[in-house]
Amino acid sequence: MGKNILITSGGTREPIDRVRSITNTSTGALGSHIAKEFSLLGDTDKIFYVHGKNAVLPECDKVELVPIVSTDDLLKAVNKLCKEERIDVVVHCMAVSDFRVRSVLRASTVLAICQPSSGLENVFYFVDRENLVKKENKIRSDTKDPVIFLEKTPKVLPVFRELLPDAVIVGFKLLDGVSHEELIDTAYSLLENNSCDYVLANDYRTVEAGDHQGFLIDRDKNEIPCSGKAAIAKVIAETVSGGMKK
Repeated sequence: MGKNILITSGGTREPIDRVRSITNTSTGALGSHIAKEFSLLGDTDKIFYVHGKNAVLPECDKVELVPIVSTDDLLKAVNKLCKEERIDVVVHCMAVSDFRVRSVLRASTVLAICQPSSGLENVFYFVDRENLVKKENKIRSDTKDPVIFLEKTPKVLPVFRELLPDAVIVGFKLLDGVSHEELIDTAYSLLENNSCDYVLANDYRTVEAGDHQGFLIDRDKNEIPCSGKAAIAKVIAETVSGGMKK
């Protein structure tokens, strides 16, 4: 029986109102390469490709596309797939937003709500995030000095191990302008804290420079260096496929 692969790719978008959003620069190109490499393996049965809006899509067989927009959408899609399908491998390379919009207020409203004794905490809870997103059609362009309040999004990576105790899970860690030691240590902490089997550590400096450098780390903190998106994808697919017997 072939393996089923779940890949998340691209970036999420968090709504400010019905027409505006906060997003990131992820293109999903690496995820597309990873899907292609898994499709070339003889033991791959199906690839569930969960992708953000405008992400690069893989042009290969065995792929079922699952589009999402926000972090909430991603969590719903992941929960549905992990509960209804047999998933053997997860590669979570999507750039998930760390924050989403809690509320948008005029600066004058913020000043009016803030009292010397309460500070900004009252403002943070003044407008419910769900009501804002669902009821606000569009923030008027003539709104004076809008202030956006953010809150953290729920983490997605831990969900995979909770739902798939026997799957091989690959996480990703992207830092910017750090030493190699800090990059590896931070990625390994992510691996340990989320019960991953592998984590791909990369520095945004190399992505921005067009020479994407990655280091695939395993549970023993061994590193496999790779250069370029195609090479990174190949290393992930072949390493995971070769290490399925744990």
